[in-house]
Amino acid sequence: MSTQPALPAYQLARRGRIVQAASEMLEGQEYERIQIREVAERAGVALGTLYRYFSSKEHLYAAVMVDWAEPFRESGGPVDEARAPQERIRGRLHLTIRAFEKYPNFFALESVMQGTSDANAAQLFAEFNERNMVAYRSELGGLPAGQAADISSVLTAVMARELMAFTLGWKPIEDVYRLVDRAVDLIFSPLPVQAGA
Repeated sequence: MSTQPALPAYQLARRGRIVQAASEMLEGQEYERIQIREVAERAGVALGTLYRYFSSKEHLYAAVMVDWAEPFRESGGPVDEARAPQERIRGRLHLTIRAFEKYPNFFALESVMQGTSDANAAQLFAEFNERNMVAYRSELGGLPAGQAADISSVLTAVMARELMAFTLGWKPIEDVYRLVDRAVDLIFSPLPVQAGA
C-alpha cells in the first residue's frame, strides 16, 4: 500500500517534479552536500512550496528512494517458473548491485534513511524496504513463505554489507558479485560435511 498522499493531478505533477529534481541532484553529488533550497530551484518551485509536500530533506529523499527503486523492482518481470529459485534470486540481486554500482550515492542514502528521526521519512523508507523484500521473496516462489523471507533477509544482508565495502572503496564491485553469488550457492547447495569433521 502506497503512502503517497491523495493530491489533485496538478499537485501530483508538482510533487513529481520536486522528487525528480532531488533524484537528479543525488545522481551527481552526495546527499549531505545537497541543499534543499537548490532542489526547490531546480524543480522550479518556491522553498515554501517544497515544504508543503515534504516535512524535511529526509522526507523528500525517502520519497526519492521509493520512486527511484520502482523501475528496478518492475524490471525483473514476471517470475520465470522454469528457472530454479536460486537463479531467479541471483538475477534479482545482480540487478540491485548494478543499480547501486551505477548510482552509489543512492546506496549511501540508505544509511541516512535508516537513522532518520522524521516519522514521514521513516514511513516511506519502510515502504521502500517492504516493496524490495516482496520483490526478492517473489523470486523464491515455490518455497514456503517463511523460508523465502529468511533467505531474502540473509542474502540482502550479505549484499548490503558488501555494497557498503564497495561504496567506501574497500572492495571492487567484482567482489560484491562474487560474494553474493557465493552466499546464494551456500544457501542452496550447502557445503558437504567431510568425514571425521
